[in-house]
Amino acid sequence: MTSSGRRRVLALFASLVAVFGATVPSSAQDTPVAGWRVECTSDGKVLECRAIQQMINREDKQLVAQLTARIAPETKAPALTIQLPLGISLTEPVQLKVDNGAAERLPVQTCTNAGCIVSMPLKDPFLASLRNGTMLKIALQDTNKRTINIDVPLLGFGLAFDKATK
Repeated sequence: MTSSGRRRVLALFASLVAVFGATVPSSAQDTPVAGWRVECTSDGKVLECRAIQQMINREDKQLVAQLTARIAPETKAPALTIQLPLGISLTEPVQLKVDNGAAERLPVQTCTNAGCIVSMPLKDPFLASLRNGTMLKIALQDTNKRTINIDVPLLGFGLAFDKATK
């Protein structure tokens, strides 16, 4: 490859990193961020889609948080489910806040060997803030009562959620 060809590839890579792989510093992790994506599954009769964002720790490749927004089949209403790692405090609520908005305090529902689960219905005001906001701030405590902050970019949330719920 010529040096000008290498420069073009590097420039393309840099622009892709700027758009899709920017890092979001947080006290919990230094996580490369990809955009919200849509995943669908089918049982052969019903197609179920959801908007997903995953935060992965760059150093050990462990899942820091996985957020799933979808229309819950049992309630036919929008819902958000967050999978967090094991080792978090089960007695302290997880706090969610979009940008500098009001914090929602949610209990941890359950933990499995894959992680701990927090879920909430996406009522109109909070769903609108997710669509219009820039950052979802998740605050939780570890078992030693230390606060862990996870910043989740919201760029592309509205588009992914709309595609997943059509």
